[in-house]
Amino acid sequence: MTLVLLGLLAGGLFWLGSGIFERPSIRHEVGTATDGRRAQQKLFDLTTRGGARDRRDDRRAVVTLLEPELNALLIRHLSGAELPLDEMSIRLVGDGVVEVTGRLPLRALWGDSVNAFARLLPERWVATPVWLRLRGPVQLEVGTGRGERRRLRLDVGYLSLGRRRLPTAVLGLLPEGPILRATRWPVPETVESVTVEPGRLTITIRP
Repeated sequence: MTLVLLGLLAGGLFWLGSGIFERPSIRHEVGTATDGRRAQQKLFDLTTRGGARDRRDDRRAVVTLLEPELNALLIRHLSGAELPLDEMSIRLVGDGVVEVTGRLPLRALWGDSVNAFARLLPERWVATPVWLRLRGPVQLEVGTGRGERRRLRLDVGYLSLGRRRLPTAVLGLLPEGPILRATRWPVPETVESVTVEPGRLTITIRP
């Protein structure tokens, strides 16, 4: 597996060129610090008091996060250590589709399995952050084994580094690292559904 990944890296770097270091066009909305605090309060209310009750079913609770609120929370209130990517942001495309954008050093992209190859590259390359974009529908997964947590998974249909699009099959060759963590988000067991509409994320929980 490592040899396959090394071969892809060696051939692909000539094609990628400087395109991977270029900033992509980012279209998400970022709110104010007040928006970030509002998002924090909504999530706190959801976990402690059940949020706003759905009128159709008194046993359920719902919370709606707007895209500016969500990004204000990520960018203004969470530290880099709490997120898999630097300058991470989310675009709520709609119809269940989410776009995640962020930065990470090139060496962190490939993990420890290709460190020997990374040493052959110029240090300014491996240390320079690259922009990553992941887009696709999100699905709520229920753990099948004992102790497995419920999580929200991004089924990636589009992947790019900088301004260069890559085949999503590359994700299957990567070791566990920040990119894969950016596609898997643990959620409480009480979360029943997550709905993505343009600019809006709605979470429904059961008691």
